[in-house]
Amino acid sequence: MGRNNNAEEISRMILNYLQKTPDAADTLEGISKWWLEYERVEHSMNDVKDALENLIKKGIISMFKTKDGTTMYKINKEI
Repeated sequence: MGRNNNAEEISRMILNYLQKTPDAADTLEGISKWWLEYERVEHSMNDVKDALENLIKKGIISMFKTKDGTTMYKINKEI
């Protein structure tokens, strides 16, 4: 499976998780470890990052920074 296919599959898993927990927000590392662990898959951090960037471009996920500069991701409730 190519990297783009991995990102597409991970995008679907992230959206599945967010449908179940719409108030969730987490870091790239947290999403990789907790959200996708919940879906019981193996993945690379790069694939997760690609998937998140794809979802941001589509306007489904938003990225924000906390006061300490940590990058977080959550569902874009404005769509």
